Amino acid sequence: MVNEQRLHSMIKIAKFDANDGKRCKPMIQYARKDYVALQLLKSFVVGTIAFFMMLGLWVLYSMDALMEQINKMDFVKAATTLGLLYGIFMVIYLLATYIIFNMKYTYGRKKVKKYYAGLKKISAMYLRVERERKQRLGLTTEAMRKMRFFTCGNGD
Repeated sequence: MVNEQRLHSMIKIAKFDANDGKRCKPMIQYARKDYVALQLLKSFVVGTIAFFMMLGLWVLYSMDALMEQINKMDFVKAATTLGLLYGIFMVIYLLATYIIFNMKYTYGRKKVKKYYAGLKKISAMYLRVERERKQRLGLTTEAMRKMRFFTCGNGD
């Protein structure tokens, strides 16, 4: 006979594995600090590439004006301005990354806790059914161990 409550719990677990399992895997593998630090490192690289791509597009767009003013430009001031813009861009980008991935970690960790609670619930259901079956058969613990020894052949 199928236990509907156990089946419902198993379906919930299977849905988590299929949908959120891969996204929540880092929440199991890493501590919050390590997970956020890894994402910050990735974002630093991506943010740097994005900034210089936007700078390149701006240079291409303003090529005529830049060529006319190239001899009059103060390169130290231009480099300082670019450095300041880069710094501001990266601070904002990394702050957003920190907030977003900290929230993702918290949310994913809650889902993982629910997942493990579901697994414990299913395990408890199986143990209860096994205990009830033993009681129905009237077998003692020692008799069950002997049966397991003869069926598995290894005594475990």
